[in-house]
Amino acid sequence: MIAETRDPAVVNAFANHPDIQPAIGGQQADFTGAMRETAVFLFGEHGGFIYEWCAPGTYEVHVMLTKAGRGRWGFTAVRQSLAMMAERGADHVWCRIRDRTVAVYAAIAGFRDAGEVTLYADDQPVRWRIMNWRAPCRH
Repeated sequence: MIAETRDPAVVNAFANHPDIQPAIGGQQADFTGAMRETAVFLFGEHGGFIYEWCAPGTYEVHVMLTKAGRGRWGFTAVRQSLAMMAERGADHVWCRIRDRTVAVYAAIAGFRDAGEVTLYADDQPVRWRIMNWRAPCRH
């Protein structure tokens, strides 16, 4: 369903897809420079996930799913991606969410609410819901 990619063309194709581009800035995106060994790119036919390393065992996830990937395919893909990340040693994944519908999606996928934070974009305050996922105990 999804697999790791190191090909920026795959990531760029989704980042610049009309279903996704407006949600990630609305401008032409190029992830070529982001293809570093600390980031993990897990993509399939309807998009995927970028796991950005933050600290040992901790990643921030960024989601890029086309409309066709939202729903059953997306839920299966996010669960698969979290299992893949846990196999790599990730025990904490977090995300920033603005849209209430996306927060519901994250909760169904296993993320839990951790509160809100205000961050600035172009000197404008933006409220984000922070959600966390923890890997099952390995013992």
